[in-house]
Amino acid sequence: MNSKERNELIDALLAGDISEPDLLRLEAELSIDPAARKAYFDRVSLSQALAEEAKSFHAKQAPAVTTHRSFWMQWRPLAAAAAVLLGLAIWWLPSPGIRKAGIVAHFGALQECRWVDVKTVNAQGDGVHRGQRVELSSGRADLVFASGAVVTLLGPCIFEVESANGGFLLLGQIKTVAATPDSKGFTVRTRTARVVDLGTEFVTSASADGQSRVEVTSGEVNVHLAGVSEPQRLRKGDTLSVEAGSAQVMARIESGDETPAFRFPTLEPPSDRDAADQSQGRASIRVVKGTLAVTHSDGSAPPQALLDGHAQTRPDSPKESVYFANNVDGMLLLDLGRTISIGRVNSYSWHQNGTFADQRVRAVQKFRLYGFAGDQPPPTDGRLTESGWTLIARVNSDEFFRVAAPSDRPAQQACSITGAHGPVGRYRFLLWELQGTQGPNTTDTNPTFYGEIDVHEQK
Repeated sequence: MNSKERNELIDALLAGDISEPDLLRLEAELSIDPAARKAYFDRVSLSQALAEEAKSFHAKQAPAVTTHRSFWMQWRPLAAAAAVLLGLAIWWLPSPGIRKAGIVAHFGALQECRWVDVKTVNAQGDGVHRGQRVELSSGRADLVFASGAVVTLLGPCIFEVESANGGFLLLGQIKTVAATPDSKGFTVRTRTARVVDLGTEFVTSASADGQSRVEVTSGEVNVHLAGVSEPQRLRKGDTLSVEAGSAQVMARIESGDETPAFRFPTLEPPSDRDAADQSQGRASIRVVKGTLAVTHSDGSAPPQALLDGHAQTRPDSPKESVYFANNVDGMLLLDLGRTISIGRVNSYSWHQNGTFADQRVRAVQKFRLYGFAGDQPPPTDGRLTESGWTLIARVNSDEFFRVAAPSDRPAQQACSITGAHGPVGRYRFLLWELQGTQGPNTTDTNPTFYGEIDVHEQK
């Protein structure tokens, strides 16, 4: 099957009008050809992105409550595509015993559930078989496994039960509680990670483009990545995200001790010996989009303050922080002066309002990090990846810490971006696309108080 014919079959599947013979041909092609599977993943991801963009556009034009039927019509092609993907996981993702029949779990509590397939009827107590896909469009659904583990699906979500002690998360978010002796070792797999429980409670998320995120709310888990012998050990409060791609870029965020020493559980404090430090005489940083905050009494420090080897000395210190004006999404461009192999990129923030202790909105780290290896940086307007920039990582620390109320947000935060197999990549230019966060009791978005950025070279 040539690529044109394969893409036509994938498009027919996404449109919901593929014939049974063509579906079988497509499944056979995907089961034996890695290149075909990659093309399939890319096309499904693009389809979902377009659907979400269209949904956002129509919501802005004519806000309305989504009906069950309209939701199904929007998601049906993607659900069909996901079904093929999950079915093919049997062939190219190891899963001993997945084809054996047998009930290994049952439905627990169901809250306002709507299923992707309108013909689906699930009730509390119904059995769930090995290999069964649970496709939830909205609401919450508990799966109680024979091992005692409980998995809560948060719609929209597609999850396949693989055994009495594990499953595969294709899309969406699940919460896993494995509190019984038999449930130790409960495993949640995504396209980019395998999360193994060590007696814990954790949240796993998977996006259509392959990004996975794991957050531990109690106990410990091991996160295994393809081709990496040693797992990442996560404990209570730890969160890790993994991007798709050969580098398997990871982002880890931790809360600090809220002192000028910037001490964290595992991450290092700000450094004056990294490749981006101004003492090295090579790196420079500048604003390429947006305007830094300026007030009569105080305002943002210049961008160079991010490269001076230290962060803020107190929690509410605008003059020691680099931040943009309210309601402004800005960009910072770092030139390392030469192309290097980057081992890790760390960013540090600290903010707690001196009068209102719960106001820590300027501590949030929310950005996309891009890289480029040439002698001159590409344009920074329009779609960055189309201009030549490589998307390295996406970070939103409020999602990492699952912030529901202002008091949930750590005042001092560090984010470390690393590669599972070694370097993040070889780059000369790094571009931060920064976003603000809406504060309490206001419609304004407040930018983050960043204190330091470190780029560590991997020799």
